[in-house]
Amino acid sequence: MDIRQQNGTLSVTGLRELNSANAPSFRSALASAFPPDLKRIEIDLSQTQTVDGAGLGALVSLFETANQHRRPEGVTLRLTNPTSTVQQMIELARLHHLFEVTTAQN
Repeated sequence: MDIRQQNGTLSVTGLRELNSANAPSFRSALASAFPPDLKRIEIDLSQTQTVDGAGLGALVSLFETANQHRRPEGVTLRLTNPTSTVQQMIELARLHHLFEVTTAQN
């Protein structure tokens, strides 16, 4: 997993799975990388093959943590290019209403 910061955006690439085994370390690695001017978190899910309930919970927790003490307009969490399996999990959990989810077709 690669984490980069630029112009208020925290970008994550190379995430292969997000599950109970790595969700706590994922959440804490990203939370510790929040820049002071955080506006957006973008997580590229194009290489992510599996996400379970703990992984979805880590995304929600990350979103809540990012928005606790931020600007009134808040921090956006964008999930980009999810694989079909991951997209289904996001939709079944109805998290596509909480996060921005974009695909190559959007």
